[in-house]
Amino acid sequence: MAKGNFSTGMDTARVGACFMVIMLHVAAVNFNVFDDQWWAANFYDSLTRSCVPVFLMISGVLLLNKQEDLPAFFTKRFARVLPPLLFWSLFYMAWNTSQGVHYGAWSGWIKTLASGPVVFHLWYLYAILGIYLFVPFLRNIWQGSRLAEKRMFLAFWMLVSGWPIIRAVFDIDIDLLETYSLGSFVGLIGYLFLGAYVFEAYQKKMMKGQYWWTNAGLFVVFSALTMAATFAYSKHVDAPDPLFYDYLSPFVMAASVCVFNVLYGLGAKLRPYSAALNRISACTLGVYCIHIFVMDRLESMTGLLQSDGSSWWAIPVAASCVFAVSLASIMLLRRFRPFQHVT
Repeated sequence: MAKGNFSTGMDTARVGACFMVIMLHVAAVNFNVFDDQWWAANFYDSLTRSCVPVFLMISGVLLLNKQEDLPAFFTKRFARVLPPLLFWSLFYMAWNTSQGVHYGAWSGWIKTLASGPVVFHLWYLYAILGIYLFVPFLRNIWQGSRLAEKRMFLAFWMLVSGWPIIRAVFDIDIDLLETYSLGSFVGLIGYLFLGAYVFEAYQKKMMKGQYWWTNAGLFVVFSALTMAATFAYSKHVDAPDPLFYDYLSPFVMAASVCVFNVLYGLGAKLRPYSAALNRISACTLGVYCIHIFVMDRLESMTGLLQSDGSSWWAIPVAASCVFAVSLASIMLLRRFRPFQHVT
């Protein structure tokens, strides 16, 4: 595929995944109680569970086929993640302090930063640091493997990653991961390998028009299966349970492959808007970091998600508003050069 189509496809996938993250977090507000809003929350949450996997698959496409020495890799990647992690952690800590949360002296702030995310969604920035540590080695595995070996790696990863859910659903006592020390095949890092593999497959099939529509249809199917499985298991345990929402659940894995192909393929149709997409794509990290702050402010001012209105329209409306305000805020910040390094 032409370089322009590749860039627009990656930008479209990144922007789509960013909006899905916001929709997921907005939908999650009404998930924990079985009431007349629960089905809407389950529907939108199931539809957007592929958001983080798509981000990771994009990283796999961009990183695993590259050739660069270790100092250059770590300097570039950590310089991209560490400043936003520190800035947004301090931003939320400062906000929390203004709301009455106390972290103590400066040593307390440092301990809080080192202990984990200050706000739940910043877990991704911590996780990506750990993932980047392994990328140079995963890159050698990818580049040194034949097609059959790549498929075997992915098969082991999918089976082992999905085992905890299989074990919980069928109440199996055997812990294969512990017994056979299969932990090396578990984790979100497998999505980088999956992204590179799926992208290669897409290149071979991109000339077939039905491929895009097939992926779109299958994405709907696997999202519906996630929704149905979540309802069935929640009824089984008599409480809303997000077991099948896990990023490593089989239905989410399958949906992630499909929506990645859908979003990337959509990029070819959006070539006339490539400049705008590229500009929005450059803001997605900042939008991801700030959107919880915007969402909380929107909810406190409007009460939209806690109102008596239907969540079927309230969730997409709220998500669109949060995305728009977050994007506008980040675009404004990026007009000042120092903020370009943290957004």
